[in-house]
Amino acid sequence: MSPARAPRPSLLRWLPLVLALAWSGVVLATGVTTEAWQPGYDLAVYRDGARDLLAGADLYERRTGRGHAFVYPPLAALLMLPLLLLPPTAALVVWDVVLVLALLAAGGWLLRVAGLCARWRPAALALVVVSDPFRESLVLGQISPLVVLALVAGVVLAGRGRPRTGALLAGLAGAVKVTPALVVLLGAARGWRRFAGWTVAAGVLLTAAGVAASPSALRSYLLGALWDSSRVAAPDTISNNSLAGAFSRAGLGDGTATALGAGLSAVLVAVLVVLVVRAGHRTGRPGAGERALHLGLAVSLLTCLASPVTWTHHALAAPLAALALARHRPVVAGLAGVPWLLPVLQQADALGGVAGALLAQTRPLSLLVLLALTLRATALRPSVTTDG
Repeated sequence: MSPARAPRPSLLRWLPLVLALAWSGVVLATGVTTEAWQPGYDLAVYRDGARDLLAGADLYERRTGRGHAFVYPPLAALLMLPLLLLPPTAALVVWDVVLVLALLAAGGWLLRVAGLCARWRPAALALVVVSDPFRESLVLGQISPLVVLALVAGVVLAGRGRPRTGALLAGLAGAVKVTPALVVLLGAARGWRRFAGWTVAAGVLLTAAGVAASPSALRSYLLGALWDSSRVAAPDTISNNSLAGAFSRAGLGDGTATALGAGLSAVLVAVLVVLVVRAGHRTGRPGAGERALHLGLAVSLLTCLASPVTWTHHALAAPLAALALARHRPVVAGLAGVPWLLPVLQQADALGGVAGALLAQTRPLSLLVLLALTLRATALRPSVTTDG
């Protein structure tokens, strides 16, 4: 008698992910759920930055018709040079393919580390694909998903005993967009000091590449663009998901709101450092990957809260965190993830007034709840079986 065959996994489990990707294609092809100015808007800004880099012009002087400018360190413009070889539409298609492939590979791996069983991972990935942060990133041609995935994956790799590889990814995230550099705070714990040191080294070397390409651009960035959040938007903008945005919509002046947001962010940073030190996190141990995942997500969520202006596409860590925490606190994590699956800010803008402002507050509140859950999860005993 021949041995019984193991049941083959059903292909139906991939249906939600296939439908989510198909819906993304519909959004890009038809413009449904988007405004006329949005398709490829941010990618065009990146490409203009790359052109200015080649021409030796100041990266931070050019403005779009809507008043926006290039706001990233020079390295980001350097990385966009290959896209100048393509026409705008083809460049957006290629860029979005890169985003999708990165999410499927890195996002799927992170959800595996989180302990989601193989049966449910495609459906979980489908939720991330249709989430507002990823949808907006695809439409605009944003770099933010790659920054978030690199940061979180870097921390997880370090937690699993690969500090140099993890530091290269985390350093790249910090060199492309400064706020992920908060990850070096993990070095306050003895077990993470090698990772923090290598991250600083990687960030410095990668930043130096941008400096070599345009020394004057780095000077303009450090002395102006880095500190001038008004180049992005006013804090009370309805689509600002940060603490400063929440305080500003609550009726405080922009200056007061920004100061309060920075103060509360400093408190949250201190809490993160204390918890990491007290928990005695060690890298390279069984189950350390799951705990490192929570730490990486906590850092990414914290950057969203601390930034003066946080757009929706900056917050891919929010739906990822809600899914990663589903095993520990399914109800609370699920509710906290809902605002990132619905067009909350579009409805808030349509409502206007007090009702619109209150609806928009669900996003910063969600970030706070998810941050609290990830910090709590770092103190839990990780499951050894979910670190593979």
